[in-house]
Amino acid sequence: MKLLRNNMTMGLAVMCSLKSVAGNQACSQLPTPSSFYGSLTQPYYPPNAVCNDYMIPVDIEYTNVAFNATRWGDDYGLNNFLDVLTTRAGVYNSPPVGPASPSTQKATVNIAATFCTPKNKNGKEKTVILATHGIGPARAHWNAPVMPDQYNFVQYAIGQGYSVFFYDRLGTGASDKVSGFDNSIFKAISVLQSISKLVRNGLYTGCLGKPNKIAVIGFSFGSFTTHGAIATDPSIADAVILTGIGFNLTGINVNGLLRSFVPRVASLQNSALYGDRDPGYVTWVDKYTQIWNYFKYPNYDPVIANYAEAAKQPYAITEFLSLLSGPTDASAFKGPVLAITGEYDYIFCDGYCPGLLEEPGRTYYKNAKYVPYIHPGASHQLFLHYNATGAFQVITNFLSENGL
Repeated sequence: MKLLRNNMTMGLAVMCSLKSVAGNQACSQLPTPSSFYGSLTQPYYPPNAVCNDYMIPVDIEYTNVAFNATRWGDDYGLNNFLDVLTTRAGVYNSPPVGPASPSTQKATVNIAATFCTPKNKNGKEKTVILATHGIGPARAHWNAPVMPDQYNFVQYAIGQGYSVFFYDRLGTGASDKVSGFDNSIFKAISVLQSISKLVRNGLYTGCLGKPNKIAVIGFSFGSFTTHGAIATDPSIADAVILTGIGFNLTGINVNGLLRSFVPRVASLQNSALYGDRDPGYVTWVDKYTQIWNYFKYPNYDPVIANYAEAAKQPYAITEFLSLLSGPTDASAFKGPVLAITGEYDYIFCDGYCPGLLEEPGRTYYKNAKYVPYIHPGASHQLFLHYNATGAFQVITNFLSENGL
């Protein structure tokens, strides 16, 4: 913990010394290191909101997935796995993940969450935005403590009158840790479905009680999780927002991503921060790797890139490998759907999204009101580019225009 504190304190001090942050409220509210990792409390709470933190026991039932490759214990083994996995097609034919026995499994997991509702109400507070983050950040993805007027989605949505429920996905933040060789998108889907039902019934919503409407929003892996949850149970939400999303396989260069992420065993990268994860949890090697995959130069502040790297969480290798294995047909959902992705999304559009967002998304949601939107100038992490509030406005306008 001492090493964690020193590393984080130094990094945040450097951030505050930079000219672009001087005088900003963020520097008076910078979080302590433990707030980023393993703490139920958030590093920042929007001043326009009443927020409650919860540790929630969540019952899940999910499709079981087996990791079929050799489990590694160090970076040598991980590198060998990636070498084999990214070799050209036809040389090695054994898929790294596949069906497991039993085919379905049940568990109860503890999920850390925060619910915020506006102090000043305008009638929209009974619509709850239920947010699932992606690979890389924890739930603070939605609640950035650095320059929150520019980058904090929760604060912006609260300002528009909405309530927001956001949580640490299984294996991240303060939520339970499971093996990185076993944590898959199917577990994530079941967690979201169960949480949505709890929120729908007015549990873990502070003094709000039962909401009138729920809008589920995801980012990246969290968007695929949200899509899979809606595809298999459309009753969990009244509207869907998918950020950092791309269904068109033309734009998804899986081998390229496995290489550009430069994965390393997270617990060996920093045992103080990630020592509670097994070697199945990996992370990229440095901030420039994150910038390559998540940001578009020069449309971001280096201070924010430093924050994103300081606040990153490891991801389970089986999450990455099962990302495209979830359900696709969401034709049973008949509500409004917004798919919003950065113009230069590197992860799901191979660097350029125009022409890729219409299909197959519109077919997947053929009975819904499907609205694709490409956010100008941004890459994958569209909430941390200079025009983040423009993306926030598109999202809340979408909700308002559709009666939420």
